Amino acid sequence: MSDRLNQTHRHRPAEAAAPRSRPQARQAPPLASLQAAAGNRAVASAIQRGSGTAIQRAAGTAQLPRGAVVARATSAPVDDLRITPVTEPERPGGETGRGADTAGEQQAAVDEVVGQKEKVTTASLARAGAETEVWEASGEAAQARRKAAAARGRAEKLEGAAGAAERSRTDSLETEEKFTEAAGAALEKQQTAEERAGTLQETERGERAEARAARAEERKYTKEAEEAEEKRKAAAEKVADFAKQVAEAKRKQEAAEAKVAQLRKQAEQAKEQQEAAEAAVRAKAEAEEHAVEQAAKAEAEAEAEDKTAQSVQKWADKAADALKQAGEAEEAARRRAGEAKGADEARKQAADDVESCAEDRDTAQEQAKAAGELAARHEKNADDAALERGKAERQAARHKKAVDEALRQADGAQADADKHAHIAAERRRQAEAARAEERGHAQDATEAQDRAAAAGQRQLDQRAAQTTATAALREAKEAKKKAAEAAAEAAKKDAAKTAEQTDGAEPAGTGKARGTRRKQARDAAGKGNAKVKAWTDVPDVAALRASAPYSGTQRAEATQHGDTGTVQDTAAQQLTEGVPNTVADLTGTIDNVRALKNSYKKRNESGPASHDHRRNLKTKFNGAVTAGLMLINDAVKGADNIGRVTENAAGMAELGAAGGGLTSAFSALTLGRDIKVFKDTRAQRKELKTHFSGEIAKRDRKLQEVLDALGTANTKLAQDSISLAAAETGAEAEALQAVEADRTHIEGLRQELMGHLASGRDYAVLKKKRKLRRRAINGGGNLARTTAGAVAIAAAAGAVSGGIGAGVVGTTTAVALGEGALEKGLRKANKRYDSVRDYQKHARTTHAQEGTPEPEKPRLDEDGRGRKSDALKEAVMVTHSIKQGKRQLNAQELYAQAAGPAVPVGENVPEDIRRRARAFLKALKCSPAKHNQDDDQWLASLNDPDLQTEWEEAIAKSLSSL
Repeated sequence: MSDRLNQTHRHRPAEAAAPRSRPQARQAPPLASLQAAAGNRAVASAIQRGSGTAIQRAAGTAQLPRGAVVARATSAPVDDLRITPVTEPERPGGETGRGADTAGEQQAAVDEVVGQKEKVTTASLARAGAETEVWEASGEAAQARRKAAAARGRAEKLEGAAGAAERSRTDSLETEEKFTEAAGAALEKQQTAEERAGTLQETERGERAEARAARAEERKYTKEAEEAEEKRKAAAEKVADFAKQVAEAKRKQEAAEAKVAQLRKQAEQAKEQQEAAEAAVRAKAEAEEHAVEQAAKAEAEAEAEDKTAQSVQKWADKAADALKQAGEAEEAARRRAGEAKGADEARKQAADDVESCAEDRDTAQEQAKAAGELAARHEKNADDAALERGKAERQAARHKKAVDEALRQADGAQADADKHAHIAAERRRQAEAARAEERGHAQDATEAQDRAAAAGQRQLDQRAAQTTATAALREAKEAKKKAAEAAAEAAKKDAAKTAEQTDGAEPAGTGKARGTRRKQARDAAGKGNAKVKAWTDVPDVAALRASAPYSGTQRAEATQHGDTGTVQDTAAQQLTEGVPNTVADLTGTIDNVRALKNSYKKRNESGPASHDHRRNLKTKFNGAVTAGLMLINDAVKGADNIGRVTENAAGMAELGAAGGGLTSAFSALTLGRDIKVFKDTRAQRKELKTHFSGEIAKRDRKLQEVLDALGTANTKLAQDSISLAAAETGAEAEALQAVEADRTHIEGLRQELMGHLASGRDYAVLKKKRKLRRRAINGGGNLARTTAGAVAIAAAAGAVSGGIGAGVVGTTTAVALGEGALEKGLRKANKRYDSVRDYQKHARTTHAQEGTPEPEKPRLDEDGRGRKSDALKEAVMVTHSIKQGKRQLNAQELYAQAAGPAVPVGENVPEDIRRRARAFLKALKCSPAKHNQDDDQWLASLNDPDLQTEWEEAIAKSLSSL
């Protein structure tokens, strides 16, 4: 092995070519030892940065999860850092053996680079997976802790609510008891009031009865007084009557006595007459004895006797009547006398009755008055009793209402107590459920914390391993480079020695060198052709969009009026215009053919740059066909214009028809492509707008600053996750707070990453919008140009007089296509101007691929910006491409977030954001199918740091083709 390859960058290569033994202190290590030294330096660097490496954990300075059994190496840090010197063995043989050793060393260096690259890839993927797991597990732990805290808060709240409900139940029971006692007291008062009301009612009834009795007595005595008064009045009337009767009786007595006297006189007279009659009767009776004898005489005398007897009887009756009347009169007189006496006695008695009735009246009135007063007193007592009874009844009603209200409130309090008891039981049950939920979430949090801690430990381990492998890879690449240089030097020496041995004969490999020189010459010619095309595009566009429409319209007008001079002048003008047209079409055809040939050779390649080759098979073929047709059309137009100038101003109809046909052909071809591209672009723009929906495009700072901050935050989150898992009781809250603070910080950084991605999306969508507009304009122009070709054919055939239609259509075509070309040219010139004047406007915001030289800064003005004169020069340099513009910036930022964790620029991108960025890459036609790869190969290419520049260029081309 060469001494130069065995040296580190700190040692000089040996002067002597021959191998020799060296002192122990100066012994150089072999390649394997060099790699070990690089790994040791990486470990030492990791220790200096303070990351949780294996050595740090072995020293006890890193925290491990609770209950985790982690095996750690027991070797001392000094052993890990010691570089063991190895004496290089002697090599047998001379230069031939040395050349073989050089080739072997070169292959070993290549193999070592591949091996270290695989280690970097493996460690980076493991670290990224561990970072993702730390993020997810810490999020689960934090979420579980929050849920546990929420459940604990709910449990405490529910327990508080249960205690409050139980206290409310106790209060309700006390209230119920208080209201029950109040109801009892009110009920006693009600009963007392009711009893008093009953007693007063009985008193009232008694008093009312007494009053009624007194009133009855009063009425009775009043009636008796009235009756006594009536009797007194009647007695007084009787006294008067009896006085009258006495007087009348006396008068009647006197009349009766007079009548008695008269009747007595009459009775005496009648008695006398009766006696006389009786004497006559007796005389006659005596004569009766002689009546028989004197029967005859008797009958006559009988009649007289009867008359006499009747008279006697009459007088006897009168006497009897007189006697009777006399007796009656006497009796009446006696009676009258008795009546007078009785009347007088009755008068006296009536007078006594009057006095007695007056006394009775007065007595009855006094008794009635006393009875009325008694009745009034009883009525007053009854009214008082009624009033008191009303009060007692109202009191009883109030007490009854109070009883009912107290009972109702007691029932309500009992119901409240039952409800509070139910609520307390329910809250206790819910609190138990919340406590169970808290325990479950706490268990989930503990498990997630342990997973996060284990993942954090793996993350730190894998980051250290990745750092070690990256340092070793860097050293291996350096060794590979030195081995390649040594191999090249050895090849030169071998070639020189072979040339000396062949004594001037052509050395081997000279034909290959000549082939290389031919390839270099072709490349130089291609670059020159591209520059010529770039410069001729300017006059070509000017001729096609400004001069040609005017000359075409003028020639059409002159042809219509037969103006031969003007026709020849315009033909000469078009011959002049045809020169840049022909050169531009020729160089364009050559460029397209060269690109098509190159792409055809590389059509089966894979990788980011391969898509451009397969795409060129279509685009460059169409471009070559279109440019070829345009070149032929230039030749046809040139021949026609030459003929117009030299021979016939009218030109050749065949050439005109051919030119129109060619114009229609390449315009129709371009139009068809424009239509397809327009349709595809609309669909692609719609798809691109769906990515990162809801995210706001924003770039507050450089993306690399965000990514570096995110890497630091991820490392801190891993360390804090380990601390959280190892935290003792009582210190968990502080550790959890640190984890949540880390996650909040990371979440803000993730949001910034999404803002950068959204900016790239907006740029792509804007490019699609511009492309739609440009394709629409180009489609309209090519449609008009196709129509112009058809009109030219018709004019050549004589169907259109003078060709004015072709001129008008040609002018329309030039205006339509010229506007887009002018806008595109001005925009590119402005970008070239900004690339110098405002060179920091779209400067790279991420790390470039390792080994990429830093871009040179332009000369600056006093204001710190690029010199304006240099910017103006750059603006007109149409052959210069923009090395760092807005498109390149978006491509670099998009790749930075889509690249794998083995790529330094993308090592700190979260996995979910990386997936979204890769999905956006696929929408930008950078998918595995476009790169002729399967998914694993595609992902591996994104994780290859040596492909960063290639990927960024591929993405920039995809953005350019939008």
